[in-house]
Amino acid sequence: MKVNTYKILERAVEEGIDYGYMRAHKHTDTPTIVQISQEIHSAIMNNISEVINFEDNQSFSCLQEGKVVL
Repeated sequence: MKVNTYKILERAVEEGIDYGYMRAHKHTDTPTIVQISQEIHSAIMNNISEVINFEDNQSFSCLQEGKVVL
């Protein structure tokens, strides 16, 4: 079996954008750009953290170098 890493990350990012945008509007109808950006960023990182274990130093260092390791 071969995992399509790109598709997994793409889905995590897309779902994070949608969720973060909705979350920014949860308590106000007019969130600031900063609030929207923070909520989207948080949601994307939470989704990615569900599919990537950042505790593995080797994987994390490869991600910092632009390589994807799963």
